[in-house]
Amino acid sequence: MKRIATPALVCILALATSACFGATITVPGDHATIGAAVAAASDGDLINVSPGIYTENIVVDKAVVIRGVQGSDVTTLTAASSSDAVVRITSSDVTLSGFTISGSTDRWGAGVWIDGYDYASANEFTAGISDVTVSKCVIESNQTGISVALADGSMLVNNTIRSNQDYHGWGACCYTGGIRICHCRYLPTLGTQVVNNGIYQNDGIGIVFSSNFWSISWDIAGTKIFGNNFYQNGNSDEGPLEYASDVSMCGLMAGKIKISGNKFQERIVDGWPAHGLWVWPGYEPDDAKVVGNPEREELGPNIPMPTP
Repeated sequence: MKRIATPALVCILALATSACFGATITVPGDHATIGAAVAAASDGDLINVSPGIYTENIVVDKAVVIRGVQGSDVTTLTAASSSDAVVRITSSDVTLSGFTISGSTDRWGAGVWIDGYDYASANEFTAGISDVTVSKCVIESNQTGISVALADGSMLVNNTIRSNQDYHGWGACCYTGGIRICHCRYLPTLGTQVVNNGIYQNDGIGIVFSSNFWSISWDIAGTKIFGNNFYQNGNSDEGPLEYASDVSMCGLMAGKIKISGNKFQERIVDGWPAHGLWVWPGYEPDDAKVVGNPEREELGPNIPMPTP
């Protein structure tokens, strides 16, 4: 697995000299665009982005923190090209926080793509990146809100993921609206943490576990889905129940996964009851713990989240 020394570790090692490595770069003060700031940065740097509208597609290939300093209400990142992810993260140890992210509407698109695929391809199917955090973002009006592929230990915390689309005609288990956690190239995506997010009014599934290899057991060990509020997902006119689910598991899965403390919405779709958790028949995870997820007929997007 590709590993990069985290900024926190660098700081700890530097305490003996009372110094902490890593520069602070400002946008638009030091660089006019976020992409230019990433290109100029080194591992461990902090990129502070001032309020504004930034029209870019960004590839984050260094271990940096990118922060909208005044938050998502006033800091917007929209795709320059709708055919690619707005933010594609290809490095370990990245944090992205404080943005509204929109505009990636191609069928392969995502507001944020945590993408270990290229690393795995270049390293003969070695597992990809790790330890990426996306927090306090509003991710809306994309093909998919967040995609996670071959990236272990991703943290998706305190985000609003809403009004994203789905790609009709390819099946719910390939494309989704809210969050897509992918298994591909015979490699797992381990330890994804989806905590205290509002996931609502997406055309497709709230969260889908998607595999390209149906006959191969997919290890999702360490996955945790906790304290999320799901509301009115599955607005696709395609009709299948897997489209209408808040969490959908597609493929043969194994390993410990915990789904607890979420608020699901139970409703009728095309005359059939749609439940919060949907598992492809016969493909239930063999070591899943699913507890304390109340299903209610009416939920709103602003119900407070529980504490982990």
